[in-house]
Order: sequence, then C-alpha cells, then structure tokens
Amino acid sequence: MIEKNLKFFNQLIHWILNFIHHINWKKTIWIASGMIAVFVILLFLLRGPIVNALLAKKIDGFNKTYQGNLQIGNFSFKGIAAAEITNISLSPKDGDTLLKVEAVYAKINFWKLLLFSVSLTDFELKNASISLVKTDSLNNYKFLLNQKSDKDSPEETTATTHDFAAEINRLLNAVFYKIPTNIRIQNFIISAKTNGHMIVMKLPELFVTEHTFKSFVTLSEQGELMQWMVEGLIAPTEKTVQVKLYSADTNKVRLPYLAYKWKCMLSFDTIQFSFNGNKMSSEKTTINGFSSVSGLLINHARVSTSDVFLNNASIDYQFNAGKDYFELDSASLVVFNKLNFHPYLYYRPNPSRQFALRLHKEKFPSQDLFESLPKGLFLNLEGIQTTGELAYDLDFFVDIDNPDSIVFASDLKRFNFRITKNGATNLSKMNEDFLYTAYEKGEAVRSFIIGPENPNFKRIDEISPYLKNSVLISEDCAFFWHRGFLPESFKESITKNIKAKRFARGGSTISMQLVKNVFLNRNKTVARKLEEALIVWLIENNGLTTKERMFEVYLNIIEWGPMIYGANEAARFYFNKDAAKLTLAESLFLSSMIPHPKWFRYSFDESGNLKPYLTDYYYFAANRMLKKEMISQEDFDNLLPQINVKGPAKALILKTDSLPETAIEYNFNSEK
Repeated sequence: MIEKNLKFFNQLIHWILNFIHHINWKKTIWIASGMIAVFVILLFLLRGPIVNALLAKKIDGFNKTYQGNLQIGNFSFKGIAAAEITNISLSPKDGDTLLKVEAVYAKINFWKLLLFSVSLTDFELKNASISLVKTDSLNNYKFLLNQKSDKDSPEETTATTHDFAAEINRLLNAVFYKIPTNIRIQNFIISAKTNGHMIVMKLPELFVTEHTFKSFVTLSEQGELMQWMVEGLIAPTEKTVQVKLYSADTNKVRLPYLAYKWKCMLSFDTIQFSFNGNKMSSEKTTINGFSSVSGLLINHARVSTSDVFLNNASIDYQFNAGKDYFELDSASLVVFNKLNFHPYLYYRPNPSRQFALRLHKEKFPSQDLFESLPKGLFLNLEGIQTTGELAYDLDFFVDIDNPDSIVFASDLKRFNFRITKNGATNLSKMNEDFLYTAYEKGEAVRSFIIGPENPNFKRIDEISPYLKNSVLISEDCAFFWHRGFLPESFKESITKNIKAKRFARGGSTISMQLVKNVFLNRNKTVARKLEEALIVWLIENNGLTTKERMFEVYLNIIEWGPMIYGANEAARFYFNKDAAKLTLAESLFLSSMIPHPKWFRYSFDESGNLKPYLTDYYYFAANRMLKKEMISQEDFDNLLPQINVKGPAKALILKTDSLPETAIEYNFNSEK
C-alpha cells in the first residue's frame, strides 16, 4: 500500500513539473499585468461611487449607533490622491446643530500610498462652526457619549497588562504621523451657549507652512471682546509641538466661562508649551518639553480673599513612561519666581497603586523663598525680611493599597536664619496682651482681650493641672518637645484617611491649631494650610513665643461650647466653678469637647448622664496620663466617667436632636 502511494505521489510531482516547464511565462506575466491594470483603472474610474456607497453605509451606521443626524452634501476626488467633502452637518435627532462645515479638502502623499501607507500632505478646512448648546439638563453634544449597542449583554472584560512605554510611543506615532505637512483653516468658529450665557471664539485663518504658524483669535463673552495671538511650530517628523498664547492688545489673556461657572477669574500675560516625544528605548518612552506662564492673576474666594499674582513660573520637564509606571524625572527644573528646584514624581497604577514625591533643595538665600511667594496668597507674610539661608528635603511614598507602607519626611533647615522685619502681621504679637477675634464661617462673632484686662483670662498657673494634662493627652502630647510638627502623627493621619477613603482625621498639633486661630481664623482658603505651616515654623524655630505662653494663649482662646471661649468660661458654663478647681473627670470631659465644641449636648443621654461611648475615652486618656505620671494611681483608681453639670449648660443638655451618636468619633489608638 505504501509503495502504491509513493508511486502516485511521484507521478503527481512529475506532472506538475512538466506543466510548469511548458508554461509561457512571458505571456502569462503580460496577461496578469493587464488584468491588474484593468482592475486598477476600473477601481480608479469607479472610486467615486464606491467611496460614496461606503460613506453612506458608515453614516447610516453612525446615525443608528449614536441616534444622531450626520449628513454630507458631496464627496469627490480631486486629482489622483486628493479628496473634498462639502456641506457637512451633525446634530442630535430633534436637536440644535452641533457641527457645520462648508468644505474639507485633504491630499494624500501619493508615493507613500503606493506602499499602502496613508499620510496627509495638505489639509484645508473652510467655514466650519461648532455650536455647543446647553439648557438646564438638555444639550446637543451628550448624544456622542451615548453609544447605542445592539448587544443584549455587555462583553466580559478581562484584566490586561499594559506596557505604558510602548502604548504611549504607538500613540505618539499615530498622532504625529497623521498631521499634514500643510494646514489651511479659514473662518473657524466655536460657540458655547449655557443657559443663555454665550461665548464665541473665532479663528479667521490659520496657515501652517514649513511647520510654523501664527494666527489672530477673537473671543467674546456676553458681548465683551478679547483679542489673542497664537503662534508656534508643528514638526511631525521630530514629534515636536510648540505653542505660545498671548494678548493681541495691552490686556491680559482672560480665560472665559470660569467667572460664570465658578466665580473665578484667571488671566495671564503669556503662556507657552513645548513638547518633544522622539525618544524611545526598550524600557521607556521619554517626553521632553517646556511650559511657562507669566503675569498669572487668580481671583477666587477659596484661593484667597484678594487677587493672587505670580510673576513667572516654568517647568523644563522630562517625563518618562516605563512598562508599568510614569515619572517626572528629577532632571526636570521648576522655576517659581526666584526659586528653582528639581522635583521627582512617580506613579505606578498596577499591580498596586504607588505614589512617590521627592524634593531636595540645597542651601539658598532665605529671602528668595519669601519673595517668591505669590502676592495675595500669604497675606500675613507679605513684606517680611529675613537673612541667612534655608535648605529643604521632602521624601514621601505611599502604596495606596497598603497605606501602612507610608514614608514621610519633611525638613526645612535654617542656617544663620533671622527675621529682620515682620511682614503684614507681627508674628510675635502673642508675647503681649492682644485682641483676639473669633470667626465662624468667615464672620466675626466675638472679640476679647487675651490678658489680665479680661476677667476670664487665666495665667497658665491658674488653670487646673488636670485640665492642662488632659488637653495635652487629647490634642498634642509632645507639644513641649516638638517644633510645631509631628511627622509621625501626619503619617498616621494620611494612613487613616486612605483607609477610610475620606478625610477622617487631621494631623494638627497645638501649635498649628493656635496659629490657625490667632493668625488665620477668618480665611478658609486652599493656601491657608501652607501659610499655617510656614508661620508655625517661623514661630517655633525662631523662638518668637515660648511654649508656655503659646499653651497659655491656646487654653484661653479654644472654643469649648457655642460661643464659649477659654478654660475659665468653659469651667463656669459647665460646672459653675473656676478653671483652677476642675477635677480629673471634668477635665477629661472638656478635653473630649475640643474637636466638636458645638455638639456638647450629644455627649449626654436623656437623663443628663454621659453616654457610654465616653467611658472608653475616659479610661484610654487616663491610662496614658498615668503612664506619663501626669496623674497618680489613686487618681486613676477613683476615676468615674461621671460629671455633675451645674452651670448654664445644664438647661441645654436635656434637649434632644436628630444627630446620631455615631456622628462623633474618637480615635483611641493613636498618639498625638
């Protein structure tokens, strides 16, 4: 059987070879070439109807998928490798027109087309307009996001491993490869109407020739006209883009819509951006560039109570995308007025989310720091004069999926540093008697003297040791030993907030609370925390006020109930006694009130007794006080979580309210 099969196989091979030997290859090649030529000619002659049929099918599919109304007037070829589409319009069904274009012209590189590669050499857009219309919850653009699927059930998705370096490199190649060599845009208009608020941007013409462009732009908001200039460079081969935007007249460039939507005003003199993504290795894709802004002006109530002005800021950046991470390389240089530094940022999204920030700034003149602070942002420090030098180090790392992994170290070092002149506020004012004003929601509610002139003022030695130690245990046990900050407490706060997925705990020391109340109580802005930290550092590291005086001021201004300020007012409000005579149980109750002084009523049940959850706080705090020898063993043994309210508060604690008991939280497991 095998021999029979081999014989048949040999005969088949012999027949095939004999057939090939007798073929007229020259004639066959000519016939094949002719057929290909006829096919190409037919395809060329019929390309218009073919493309129009394909377009009609695509348009019909688009309209069904997005429930829209896309139309084109005509598609035609111009020459061998160019095409034009006229009278394009797009709108949602029964909605306002979103897009209108009179004509689009594109020309393809013919020689690359022969290699089955599509690359545009010329692109022209004539009389195009985009009109965004929104009235309450209705708009004419959301339909593009509402893709209609014919599938009954969603597709199952599986986790994929990303190579960010390769993906970004492919994206850069795809984008830059499609950019035409020559671009011509005439009369391009974008308008946005939001509940009657109208913004219109007009680009009369934009020509990109030999990779460069410069154009005049007009923008009107509710009839107010602004004139801008935009210029730059686009070099697809080098994957380079440069853009510069500035005002065409003497005014600043003001960004529209912000004032209408968020009551924010943002303007600048010039903004620049450059980008180069031409570096790719087997391990990472590198993007280099430069961004800068000059004459930046910001006005928003949550930023500052006055205009914030930044003269100049820039970053010469190197951004790296690795296989599984992104980073801002430390070769990047940030310039901020007179300061410059090299930050390092790192983010890895998988398999666990990791974030790192490092900053190392060698010695620099201290005055450079204060003269670089944006005007209007740090109001208390404006005009401050210093001598000496500073240096700064920051090391921060956290694995979001493992919050206990956090690393945090921050250190502002001083070298022969000295304040020679105070700024707008005297940072030493707590050394003397001063007028303190308490604010609620930005409004002044009470003012009183911190000093003997005030009958409720108590010197530090006139306040019960039980209360002083209870407050230290509750708020900042290391107050007399640190210089304003507790990095470990800050780390614990970040860890707790990450685990809770919300802001559940702050890391403020008594020094920080005191500065917030004395210097910054009125303005709740995004910069307040930074100004608070800087003022704390100045006071603590330069000995502007002693620890004893700071604690004395703190105990005399802290709020212990609605409109109840200071230890003596609190002692009389709750217990009808002097602050010097408070017991351990009474002191622990008052220290428990500091985080939420206006909620004092919710510490009591309907009979006027302390609620059970306070028992844990009492014994936790007392145990710590015992270990630190702040109380005796006898004090601890005799302690009961019970108090006898005799002051004006007694008439209020029996009132009921809908606030749940769980609204008040304590953390009994962390050191402050």
